[in-house]
Amino acid sequence: MGVSDCNLFGNHKMEPQGRAIIKNKNTGKTINAHWTYYKCKCRDFFACSGAPQLGEPIFDYLTNHYLNAAAMSGIVTVHVDPSNISNTSKSTIPGHRFMW
Repeated sequence: MGVSDCNLFGNHKMEPQGRAIIKNKNTGKTINAHWTYYKCKCRDFFACSGAPQLGEPIFDYLTNHYLNAAAMSGIVTVHVDPSNISNTSKSTIPGHRFMW
């Protein structure tokens, strides 16, 4: 999962920042163009296909450890090995608190 402790809050306080486009780093093909990315004030990032800030499931997600991204105008493009994408039907994961 690649979760590190937040050096400011203990648990990361993740606030939505914009849309994330997830691409396969091996093929360049888009996996999903409708994820949301989040950022904690400690500068850790998180991206997922769900809406945990609304109490809904996270579904597919990436933690800071696996993010290799470039951002422009509130949209981030993440290049990832698909095997690094995790999945949960829960609305939270250890070490993260999702803010609205």
